[in-house]
Amino acid sequence: MFKEIKHEFEMDGRKCSFETGKLALRSESSILARMGDTVITVNVNSQKPSGELDYFPLSVEYIEKFYASGRISGSRFVKRERFPTDEAVLRARMIDRAIRPLFPKDYKNEVSVIVTVMSYDEENDPLILALNTVSVALMNSTSPFEGPIGGVRIGLKDGEIVNSLNTMEMTTPEDKMDYVVAGDGKTFSMIDGGCHDVEEDLIIKGMEKSLGDIQVWIDEQNKFLKKLEPKEKTYKSVALDQEVIDKVKEFLGEERIEKNLKDSESSIHEATKEELHKEFEGKYSKSSLDEAYDLLLKKALRKLVIKDNVRADGRGMEEIREMYVETDLLPRVHGSALFTRGVTQVLTIATLGSLRDVRLVDDMEGEREQRYMHFYNDLPFCYGDASSPRLIPSRRAIGHGKLAEKGLLPVIPSEEEFPYTMVVMSEIQGENGSSSMASACGSSMALMAAGVPIKKPVAGIACGLVTDEDGSFKVLTDMQGVEDFYGDMDFKIIGTQDGVTAVQMDTKTKGLSMDVVKQTFAQSREARLKILDKMAEAISEPRKDMSAHAPRVVQVKVPKDKIGEIIGPGGKNIREISERTGAEVEIEEDGTVNIYSSSQESIDKAQKLISGYDFQPEIGEIYEGKVASIMNYGAFVDLAPGVAGLLHVSELSDEFVKDVRKFVNEGEIIKVKIIGIDSQGKIKLSRKGIEE
Repeated sequence: MFKEIKHEFEMDGRKCSFETGKLALRSESSILARMGDTVITVNVNSQKPSGELDYFPLSVEYIEKFYASGRISGSRFVKRERFPTDEAVLRARMIDRAIRPLFPKDYKNEVSVIVTVMSYDEENDPLILALNTVSVALMNSTSPFEGPIGGVRIGLKDGEIVNSLNTMEMTTPEDKMDYVVAGDGKTFSMIDGGCHDVEEDLIIKGMEKSLGDIQVWIDEQNKFLKKLEPKEKTYKSVALDQEVIDKVKEFLGEERIEKNLKDSESSIHEATKEELHKEFEGKYSKSSLDEAYDLLLKKALRKLVIKDNVRADGRGMEEIREMYVETDLLPRVHGSALFTRGVTQVLTIATLGSLRDVRLVDDMEGEREQRYMHFYNDLPFCYGDASSPRLIPSRRAIGHGKLAEKGLLPVIPSEEEFPYTMVVMSEIQGENGSSSMASACGSSMALMAAGVPIKKPVAGIACGLVTDEDGSFKVLTDMQGVEDFYGDMDFKIIGTQDGVTAVQMDTKTKGLSMDVVKQTFAQSREARLKILDKMAEAISEPRKDMSAHAPRVVQVKVPKDKIGEIIGPGGKNIREISERTGAEVEIEEDGTVNIYSSSQESIDKAQKLISGYDFQPEIGEIYEGKVASIMNYGAFVDLAPGVAGLLHVSELSDEFVKDVRKFVNEGEIIKVKIIGIDSQGKIKLSRKGIEE
């Protein structure tokens, strides 16, 4: 029944394999791959499109299950895993960007790629295994995939560039660089990385080395593919008829095509397409007319940039659109900033919370806490669209938010330096090219406005690309929407004045050469420095004082043996402190107590109560205490947990006391003075002469 074919090899001393013929026998192409004890499956299937399409319907899913690492979801209520984690979405997007450029432009069949992590050994990287296995599965399918490609993770260890197959090796700031790249061994089809203020030259050195590492994976793929029976890859071309292109060009004329290219309003393009539909109704399909129109604008962009050396909006190749920056638009939030570049506009809000507000991430790799988060929110109005807003963030929104988050992460202060949870939300106000980079700029400003002591300001810029048939190219700094849609790449780079913190690239070409990569890094650095200068006009460093509406934090240390006493049975004592003071109190295993409140008075009260757990009563000192019980002869007052004193009727007031309850009530907080401590440690209290 089974016809198993297997190829075994080693990568960096790790046992790896590709095999087929055992699982998913109805799948067009099914590959089981191993690296150490990490095991994944990749299934590829294709079919003719259900209708006439003006895009390539490729879908990529990356599925991680808790069972892969022998875990059950930590959720008390939901054990069935229903939605992909943000990390799984990001990995699916990486795979998509790596393979999409390698399909012919005239191929429109529906292609489904499903990656499932079946076993995870918490060491060997399932993403790198997936990138290479997807390439193998596509090469073994009927889809005309123009691969193979390979994927590798590169980083720095002890100052040296390394190719890492271990997910655990690239997780600390000391590693400085963690890049995932994919390509054919000569060019790159995908780049996605984060690093800690690394100079461009070092990143380029790592990328040059990665091409050789990619080729090693491709060689192993080819060895396996030679063992397989080749599949027929013929398909029905849906290339646009030249006649349609010529008719649309003749109807519109070159002057109008160029004029439309220079107009960024989507309504102009929609109106032109409606005009074409009406003019050629019954002769050509709407989708073919739309495709012809877009193709003519794409050619017009190439002519404008390559031959005329000018961009659609009249800028030079390295010129940034006009910028406007502002802070403190929103009076009640903890920090806000507006960053505008052209009509791309982002309003970013920073919110501070206690460490109790951390996000608990629960996935295949285990549970972990996240205290800095960035979310990206793009509603239809920012595109000039009247459609209903999505209630669930799109993959694009998740990816853009995570990219800005990655770019700021290296400058976020440690928990010891700044014991807060930080949530940053970018509300997109206008979209016309690289709102994700505007979000990175807005995040940096909003955090500084909120008083978060980030190490350095951070900015981001996106570069586009226009290539000619002869191989010449122009890199476009600060790419706008039309250059993204009709151009050849979207290369986003985030960093500080000293180095790079995050990179993401996708391309419509078969791959970017090192020449393009080097020039993009050079132009983006110059642009980044200019943007940082502009941002400094609004705010150049973190504020010393936080918003009056932001919680303050005071840290105190208590003996470890007092932790249980402070928390109390079922958290009773720590809840009582919060109720009495209005402050939020958290205690860590080492005895560090964090007290949060927007009121200094509230913090002082909580600090005083907590210090009471290490209480040393002194005669003559005045304390605040809680009336615990009332007797005929006086009242017992709790001065600190486990420490009480007697307030005798004779010391309750200068007046005659007939009924104690007329002077104090149970639960009331009163000021008392210690007037004596006997040999058995019993405390005598007085209210005489004390002003409330």
